[in-house]
Amino acid sequence: MIRPLTNWFRRRKLEGDLDRELRYHLDRRVSDLEKSGLSIDDARRQSLLELGGVAQIQEEVRDVWLTRWLRDFAYDLRYSARSFLRTPSFTITAVVSMMLGIGATTAIYSLLDQVLLHALPVREPARLVLVDWKGEQVADGFGSWSLMSYPICRDLDAHKQFFEGTFCRALTDVNLSTGTDYHPATAEIVSGHYFNLLGVGPALGRVLTQQDDGVANANPVIVISYDFWKNQLGGAADVLGRKLIVNMHPFVVVGVAAATFRGIDVGEVPSVWVPASMSDEVILGYTDLRHSRTRWMQVLGRLNEGVTLKQAQVGLQPWFRAMLQENMHQAGFPKTIPEQMQEYLHSTLTLTAAPQGHSSLRRRLVQPLWVLFAVTAVLLGLACLNVSGLFLARGSARDREISTRLALGASRGRLGRQFLADSLLIALTGGFLGTALAPLAVHALIAFLPKSTTANALQAGVDTRLLLFAFGVSVTAGVLSGLAPAWQSGRRSLAASLQQRGGTPFGGVRLRKVIVTAQIALTLTLVVGAALFARTLDALMTKGPGFVTSSLVSFRLASSRNGYSEADGSRLIRRIDESIRNSPSTQVSAIAGVPLLTGGSWNDPITIQADKRMTTDRDVNLNAVTPGFFRTMGIRILAGRNFDERDVRPPGEKGFRSAIVNESFVKRFLHGRNPLGLRIGEGSGPDVKTDIEIVGVMPDFSYRGLREDSEQAFVPFLEGGDADGTFYVRVRGTPESAFQTLRAIVHNADPTLPVLDLRTLDEQVSRSLNTEHMLATLSGGFSVLALALSLVGLYGVMSFVVTRRTREIGIRLALGARRWSAIWMVLRDALLMILAGIGIGLPVVWFLGKLVVSQLYDVKPFDLSVIAITTLVLGTAGLSAALIPAHRASGVNPTDSLRAE
Repeated sequence: MIRPLTNWFRRRKLEGDLDRELRYHLDRRVSDLEKSGLSIDDARRQSLLELGGVAQIQEEVRDVWLTRWLRDFAYDLRYSARSFLRTPSFTITAVVSMMLGIGATTAIYSLLDQVLLHALPVREPARLVLVDWKGEQVADGFGSWSLMSYPICRDLDAHKQFFEGTFCRALTDVNLSTGTDYHPATAEIVSGHYFNLLGVGPALGRVLTQQDDGVANANPVIVISYDFWKNQLGGAADVLGRKLIVNMHPFVVVGVAAATFRGIDVGEVPSVWVPASMSDEVILGYTDLRHSRTRWMQVLGRLNEGVTLKQAQVGLQPWFRAMLQENMHQAGFPKTIPEQMQEYLHSTLTLTAAPQGHSSLRRRLVQPLWVLFAVTAVLLGLACLNVSGLFLARGSARDREISTRLALGASRGRLGRQFLADSLLIALTGGFLGTALAPLAVHALIAFLPKSTTANALQAGVDTRLLLFAFGVSVTAGVLSGLAPAWQSGRRSLAASLQQRGGTPFGGVRLRKVIVTAQIALTLTLVVGAALFARTLDALMTKGPGFVTSSLVSFRLASSRNGYSEADGSRLIRRIDESIRNSPSTQVSAIAGVPLLTGGSWNDPITIQADKRMTTDRDVNLNAVTPGFFRTMGIRILAGRNFDERDVRPPGEKGFRSAIVNESFVKRFLHGRNPLGLRIGEGSGPDVKTDIEIVGVMPDFSYRGLREDSEQAFVPFLEGGDADGTFYVRVRGTPESAFQTLRAIVHNADPTLPVLDLRTLDEQVSRSLNTEHMLATLSGGFSVLALALSLVGLYGVMSFVVTRRTREIGIRLALGARRWSAIWMVLRDALLMILAGIGIGLPVVWFLGKLVVSQLYDVKPFDLSVIAITTLVLGTAGLSAALIPAHRASGVNPTDSLRAE
């Protein structure tokens, strides 16, 4: 295969060599025949006869050089290119159709590949597995998901019969300083085997090793990312040995990670890597991070060669069950209720393949991206059908050419190959343009993702994988769009074609109608999907968060990262809160421990002391707020009271004295009973003290996100002594005008304290709906393109029908038919295609609706109102497209028609 391709680019040299060789042999034979007594002319004639024809020999040798199919294909492409240049309007229309379909598919695939499919740029990523605890851990924790403790990671590393080694990691936000101001950044806390097991080396210096992850707080060293080194430190050659300040603690830079390595989470790229032994200096407020009952890290392992995932999972279970029994009898093991203990003892270890690492972004986008990829695949199918219809129409215009070629002996297969070459050239050209424009589309797609201070590893460039995908899609699209014209050419009757007059077009009207019907069915699928996603977005925006967002801004302060103790940080927070409340630009303000609508929450089961002691069957969303929180958010207390001075605990007393719960809490756990005066406690163990009194009931409002309706319990913020918090400020005037004032207030309190996530609540609501915005916007845009393509196809077919039946229409009108009957004759054909397409599309809509149900809100996958509206829109648009050729049909002059006949 490679030699023929190489020979193609050496054609001139090979042709010259062949020509010289043939001349040499011919001249030698002529010379020999002259010596035998023949004249020069007779000798040359005899030599040519013996040789068998120079042209024939040249063709046979060329077949050896290039193989006939490659040579014929190249000639077909050359002929196609010349013919397309003579019909620029057809060429532009077909290429643009393919460009849109292939470009959209390639852009979505680029994001899909980076987020879901592309393996990490590490050593043998296929051997990486994620270790997870399935069941009750009887442990405290924080973080995202698949959380385990640091000691379990160290214990798993000892199982060398299954693992080459294991490592654990956790992402956390930090305040980072290179010597001047502090800036928010992301740090990844890792165990000592992290870089070694991933096979990642340094670009400069060294990476972290097991020696760095030894004695707690004894090795203040870090490795910085290549991007951080280049962008923040200017690629300084003397970076090794420098000190960076992380949360007010100095760390020595010992290395720069390889340029190609950006962590194992595509959604969050760390600026620095810190050994787990230094976790107390990075994650402040915790003193038990190295304890077996604190889960906060993800554990990954590298399987030994030849060990399967299933073998490792089964082989680890005996050790894991023994560990559960041993932990249960250790001193300090929490008291549990019998049901909780049973769940703990029946826990198992699960292993899942992790060649792409661990990513919260991947978990959040896995289904939306597959949905969008399916949408673009349908759009590409529509583009192929549209181009196929265009080629059928073009075949009609080339009737005489094709008939002549058949008459001269061209095989039907040869004509079919020519049509396939035509469609391949159009598809490859459209694919090239679509791939060139794909980075712009990827930039737009990345803009839909949540924006934060953390960089992600997503890029809008074109790499080898994307080029191969685009080439494969282009070839597939070219073949699919050329099948119908090629098949039609094989069914032509030479005798019938030669008997047709020059003005009569050839081509299968029935086949073109089938194509348009398929286009309408696919278009219905996209339009209904877009309508469902639009209804979902509208329903969520109509629902709202449950509080007033106008003139409301929020920002976070993390004083603990600036070295403040809990007591000093709490005093700083109070001072800033007082300054904000006294500012002329402030109407009212409050503080919350956990920000709203960011996807995170403080969760714990709750023990309730009512007629009998009970524990909630699932976690409750908790938060700590100041007394002005509900007024600031525009939330009224439905029963009981707000927090006030009665909730201040006496000196020496720990914990919270009161709580306000929401309506969902009362309905689910108390079955509508009056909750005021009941006592609750945080946790589910038998030793949990229920000394928190419910003093009020608040309405339901969104906490983690607009989709969730959760049970909530809020406690007083200032009684918790927190050094970090989120401020909510309802301002006078425009929110943007208050940003400078708020920054100045914080700067006056501490010039080194960064103001984090300063934004309006309207913006935060919009951020929380990023996925819904992406699905509604992109599917809506794709459905508009699909509708345009199908309408163009319908218009083309009906125009073709009218042109073909012009004589028939003229005769009907000459015999007394009314002009409206000619209009109805055309519209009837269009209506039949539209109804057939809708009939085919509805079952597809019903089937695909089940696959996207998790992305919908307050709308059913087969919503009758949505189906009715989209069907009406599609039908109306289709009939409008057919009305133009129908009106032209009614204007046929019978005299001209009969004269032409």
